[in-house]
Amino acid sequence: MSGDSDLPGLLADLGIRLKSMRAGHSEKLRCPKCGGGRTKELSLSVTIDTDGEGFVAKCHRNIECAWTEGRRTSTGTRSPRAPQRVDPPSAPPEHAPTARAVPETMFAFFAQRGISRETVEAFGCYMTRHWFPGSDGDQAALVFPYLVGGRLVNRKYRSATKQFIQEKNPLASLFNVDAVAEPDVVWWVEGEADCMAMHESGYPQTVTLANGAPAELREEDDPRREDDKRFDALRTHSDLLSKVRKFVLAGDMDGPGAVLREELARRMGRHRCWLVSWPEDCKDACDTLRKHGQAGVQAAVEAAEPYPIEGIHSIDADKLLAMRHGQPPATLTTGAIATDRELRFPAEGKLIIVTGMPTHGKSSWLKFIAIHLMSEHNRKFAIFSPEMQPWEQFVAQFAETWTGKKFWPGNGHPGMTDHEVRTAATWLKPRLKLFSADSEDVSPTLDWVLQMARISVLRDGITDLQIDPWNELDHERGNLTESEYIGRSLQRLKAFAMRHGVNIWLVVHPINMRPLKPGMKVEAPTMYDISGGAMWNNKADLGIVVYSPEHTTQILVRKARFTRWARRGAVAELSYDPDTGRYRSAAILEEIADTHEQRRWND
Repeated sequence: MSGDSDLPGLLADLGIRLKSMRAGHSEKLRCPKCGGGRTKELSLSVTIDTDGEGFVAKCHRNIECAWTEGRRTSTGTRSPRAPQRVDPPSAPPEHAPTARAVPETMFAFFAQRGISRETVEAFGCYMTRHWFPGSDGDQAALVFPYLVGGRLVNRKYRSATKQFIQEKNPLASLFNVDAVAEPDVVWWVEGEADCMAMHESGYPQTVTLANGAPAELREEDDPRREDDKRFDALRTHSDLLSKVRKFVLAGDMDGPGAVLREELARRMGRHRCWLVSWPEDCKDACDTLRKHGQAGVQAAVEAAEPYPIEGIHSIDADKLLAMRHGQPPATLTTGAIATDRELRFPAEGKLIIVTGMPTHGKSSWLKFIAIHLMSEHNRKFAIFSPEMQPWEQFVAQFAETWTGKKFWPGNGHPGMTDHEVRTAATWLKPRLKLFSADSEDVSPTLDWVLQMARISVLRDGITDLQIDPWNELDHERGNLTESEYIGRSLQRLKAFAMRHGVNIWLVVHPINMRPLKPGMKVEAPTMYDISGGAMWNNKADLGIVVYSPEHTTQILVRKARFTRWARRGAVAELSYDPDTGRYRSAAILEEIADTHEQRRWND
């Protein structure tokens, strides 16, 4: 559509104010129509056309808002490379009565699984004809309708040979979500039939993802990182799910079920999750209902145990032996041979404190580490770093480290090509989020950062939260002393890390510089050179100092809670390339091996 005003005027008429009017600029902000909902999330994506004469805006709160808008100025009659528009989810048309059937064979199918006619009718299941991949024509199909607010948003079809297919471009939603009337307890299973088995057994507030569990375990260090699309329904229902007090995870008792169960607990908060163990001869709720009846389902569900994250636990020899014969806790590599020999990062849920004197490279090293962990271990970062504004230049630095090339030409370097910039942006988009408190009514407190982090865990599946630096937060101490406030804040961060399985990287500046004698080098700081020093050392799971006295950078381990990560006092020496933001082992003999390690990023 076109308009009669300039671009800033068109945006202002809609209540949209962007930080930049540059052609091609994209930004997220609070939707002027829905206000971002209860959590005030930045749900509106705005992209300026590549010719600078129009824009496209979309709110990603699909159910509550889903507002879209696109306008052009009076002079913007054409755009040779207009941004690609993403089609909004479409509701499938209702099947005609003549295409719907409820034969006795369908009720007999469910009866064999212990599911009554009343339950089948309550879920609105019926039979129709539908195409399945690999078939010559339509086949008989069992239909599971997906309703949100009483409105049909998707249908899942099951063939006689247990093939499944859904509607094209549906709204990502949970099956049976309308049954969650009181968000006190929600039961979670795998598959529509299991939802119906739980309903039959007296647990109506049971839901499932449309795509169920993954087919197999991944072969990476952390096998639970799944395709985001599997969890898009968590974003759709984020407001509802955030109000739930307790999730009872009652999925399948197999490998993929365990992977999905762990990932759901990580995203929704382990402190809100209970685990169901089905009988040894049963895989899921349907199996248990068929073999042991409603009483068997109820016995298993009522025996659900809280997710084991904290509290007092009795010694269990079987669990201890199972752990002994299993794999040891995973650790993450560091991106350079020298540091890998001295240091490994924990896989999840720990507090990592990084300090060092100004200009010694704390942020540069962490940027390098983040890119390595994203690339080699499939990690996803959310970063609060107000010192790195504007956001686009911050991302450009990440692009340099990922590609190994300068963003802009200079110093004898040609700079990235347009294709390389676009490729880097595409690669970084699902892996990197930025928290920005750029509104006049938003104060970047610890509460605000943790609120944003909870949303990002649920919506984006982040595995790492970086705060750089600590002193840029607004610290509301009240009547607490500095030491009390720091201790309480760090304990809150550790609790968040443990509950959500998210590593927290905290950058803290030292305040006490070592006095120097003439001719002596500046000494590397310790954890006790930070204001409130004892607390920083005591609460850290891993304490690291970045120290660059001359031409090399030293990574010093000041605190390591477990020896599988590092030993206290370990030192690794790196060289830094400021043109690319990459680090490598400083020792000449390691250059060949280290270069091979770095090349993996570009392969």
